[in-house]
Amino acid sequence: MRISYFPVIMTGNLLYHFDRALFGLLIPFLVPIFFPEVDPIYGLIYMYAISPLSLIAKPVGAMIFGYLGDRFGTQKILSVTLFGMAIKTGLMGFLPTYEQIGVFSPLLLAFTRLAVSFFSAGETTGGAISLFENSNPQKRNLMSALFDASGILGVLLASCSVWVLHSYKEFWRILFWCGSIIGAISWFIRKSVMHELPKKRDPLLPMRILWEYRKIVFGIALVAGFSYANYYLITNFMNGFLPIISPITKAEAISLNSLLLLLDFFFLPLFGLVSLKIRKETLILISILGGVLFSAPLFLFLKEPTLFKAGFIRIILMIFGVVLAAPYHAWVFEKTPADHRYLIGAFSTTIGGRLFGSPILPIGLWLYHKTGLIIAPTFPVILIGICSFIFFLREEFVKSKRPAFTTLKS
Repeated sequence: MRISYFPVIMTGNLLYHFDRALFGLLIPFLVPIFFPEVDPIYGLIYMYAISPLSLIAKPVGAMIFGYLGDRFGTQKILSVTLFGMAIKTGLMGFLPTYEQIGVFSPLLLAFTRLAVSFFSAGETTGGAISLFENSNPQKRNLMSALFDASGILGVLLASCSVWVLHSYKEFWRILFWCGSIIGAISWFIRKSVMHELPKKRDPLLPMRILWEYRKIVFGIALVAGFSYANYYLITNFMNGFLPIISPITKAEAISLNSLLLLLDFFFLPLFGLVSLKIRKETLILISILGGVLFSAPLFLFLKEPTLFKAGFIRIILMIFGVVLAAPYHAWVFEKTPADHRYLIGAFSTTIGGRLFGSPILPIGLWLYHKTGLIIAPTFPVILIGICSFIFFLREEFVKSKRPAFTTLKS
């Protein structure tokens, strides 16, 4: 691999996760700005509900950018997605508040997040594909873990930034503008460094390709959904949930989140090395089973919550998440047919994250509000995990002998 290639790919993934994490971490602070006239818990539910709205925008973006990437080249499309992300992230910092334009303020917020989701849909999968195509096949598992670690670095930067600047007035605008500047610089470097020969693919409709490989699409979506659900539960959800059920403040929750993300950043390369010795499928299965069995019992500790207990819960669930995340991109790369890898990988991961992952934020909070059960927020995660475990066990272990991929004919 060219030395300059690795950081160029990583910067796009870092920006995507910085923006996504920044919005999630800022939700408790943005509720009184965009929903000042509603009950705080319903304000959180409304803000959390903005993420699942991208269920439309992000799959469309994944389908478009994935299809074009397979036909005309991954790296060309990556330049477009990064440029779009940089622009839309910057626009977040210019949004008017509820006091300025009333109900149109949350509507503009939702529209801007939809636009960000549209462009980001092709960045992570496209970046991973480009990385694996330019690296040693024997080290794909390690590269997968390092690629995911760049995303965690983006989340860590977002968390630390919120922690440091949260006491300043309208600090959230500055953070989104900084993300936009990072994206613009990364786009310029990427345009200068990355070069690729044009690809020639059969001009098939993307829906036909996705339908032909529907079992692969569904399987990847389930695994991605569980990974995102577990991630959202221990990061975005806990940051808003802890101040509601305990004396823990927003600032304390964010500071704890930053410290644990630092552990996450170091654990990913470690499990990337482990995945060089243990089958990717085995690690993913262990992760899913661990999340299903331990998430609800761990949440029982929050009946008398402290920062120590919250940290303990998040470390255990984080480890299970890292065990899955480390080999995930390499698993997707090897599971998808080469001619349609970008389309299938981007669309499947997006559907999993949007359909199964993001909804656990509003659903989990709503279940707690209605039942009063401290373990209620884990119910959707457990359900997704059970479905993923059954499907993954059947497809990857019972039906391990598969025919080689064949290219579709137009």
